[in-house]
Amino acid sequence: MNLTEKIIITDTNIITDLFNANLLEKFSLLDNVYILDIIKESEINHKTCNMELIDKIKVIQATSNQILEMEKLAIENKKLSPQDLINYVVAKDNNYILATGDNRLKTFSEKNGVEVLRTLKIIKLMNSKNIINKENAIEACLLLRNNPYTRIPLIEIDNTIEEIKKLAIAV
Repeated sequence: MNLTEKIIITDTNIITDLFNANLLEKFSLLDNVYILDIIKESEINHKTCNMELIDKIKVIQATSNQILEMEKLAIENKKLSPQDLINYVVAKDNNYILATGDNRLKTFSEKNGVEVLRTLKIIKLMNSKNIINKENAIEACLLLRNNPYTRIPLIEIDNTIEEIKKLAIAV
């Protein structure tokens, strides 16, 4: 998987994680990062992150057919929010990668053929593509690890740090 090959639809979990990891600005400047207008308007606010950074992310709109499909899926999938489902539908319809920190959305999306990126994978890809260096990648992971509100299991963060360190040694 290549971070720059496909457009990435982001949800608020990813935005919050990358903001807390001090990587949102670099991520938002990638040419292929988009957020749905519905998500930007309904879920993002100053508590999520710095709104100036959010304004740098390109915005796309869901079609009326995609909204209808989301509503149908919402009836069948009560554990996923309409926001999760509209991100899934747009990603599926356009063959986009869905960047999400939500476990239920990840499982549902992958089960239905949509490629998913998680926060730690984004950090590793940003490092491997030289968007950030090894030190920035490790620092980002440590910021997430030390954040009392992180949803990412600490063992996964620690494993990612070790993986980044090993990759740096191998190069």
